[in-house]
Amino acid sequence: MAQRKETIVLFPFMAQGHLIPFLASALHLEKTNKCTITFVNTPLNLNKLKSSLPQNSSINLFEIPFNSIDHNLPPFTEK
Repeated sequence: MAQRKETIVLFPFMAQGHLIPFLASALHLEKTNKCTITFVNTPLNLNKLKSSLPQNSSINLFEIPFNSIDHNLPPFTEK
């Protein structure tokens, strides 16, 4: 019987100081090949992360909507 992989969902605070360490952890976990990893964040942050992922990465990226104007913030403040 095939061994089932665990699922890990990483949802860091939406700031570069949080994204980078979470990405490093995700890449480290991916090397074990024992789990499925999903990284959750806003569209702008995920677009930046995509360029940091190896082309053969199996890390899933899940986008949550975020419109800063809806929260009385300046445009593109999800970084």
